[in-house]
Amino acid sequence: MHNAAAATLGINYQYTTTDVAPEALSTALDRLRAGEWEGANITIPHKQAVLPRLDELSKTAAALGAVNTVIRDNDKLHGDNTDVPGFLAEIDMLEIQLARQPTLIFGAGGSARAIAFGLLQRGAEVRILTRNLPAGSQLARDLYRATGERILNFEWTPTDLGQAAQGCVLAVNCTPLGMTPRVHATPWFPVVPFPDKILIYDLVYNPTETMLLRQARSHGLRAKGGIGMLVQQGALAFALWTGYEPPVNAMQTAARRALHA
Repeated sequence: MHNAAAATLGINYQYTTTDVAPEALSTALDRLRAGEWEGANITIPHKQAVLPRLDELSKTAAALGAVNTVIRDNDKLHGDNTDVPGFLAEIDMLEIQLARQPTLIFGAGGSARAIAFGLLQRGAEVRILTRNLPAGSQLARDLYRATGERILNFEWTPTDLGQAAQGCVLAVNCTPLGMTPRVHATPWFPVVPFPDKILIYDLVYNPTETMLLRQARSHGLRAKGGIGMLVQQGALAFALWTGYEPPVNAMQTAARRALHA
């Protein structure tokens, strides 16, 4: 989608992927700082580990304690997080009322932090479900320090899911469950009923139709996959790197074509 944006605008940029092992993160950032790239996206497992290696952080990245976008300015590296505004842009288009409404998040990693932060900005009550209770507790503490708002932390069991989901208007999967090649996995225990009017949003975008989305739709619920957020956060990153207004429609078309959606 980034290459489609560059081609649409007629600018000489090329987006590539580079696998970076945890022990090679500092070396990769040195290459970025030296000008080998203009910027970078940061993905699992580096979104938090990258923080102390950057020169500056945006307010959002600092509050979250997670970075997904790095911008090079001469020999300085600036960390930002476009997941938050990208997700909120998606949610705003879905026209869901979040203020003072309970919402549910699966996971406690970097994406879950971003989604929780965004939902708190919209005034929602946030509940998280995680297999790693200490990680969930840490996330709750970090966001309380950043926002003054409390998050409810539940264990990933059928009983806790049933309790946490009560009354929720939105549930967001921030885990890799359901992602290719584990396409039959789902974060929602089949024995637990869905709330009547909940909207299911799955950050997984490959495949475009996950098991979680199929579960929700089989119960007559609204459900949406993660391509929209992928494009929205990517467009924001493209603007940060290039200074150009991103051609969102071209990026959306390219992303869907790549995923055969």
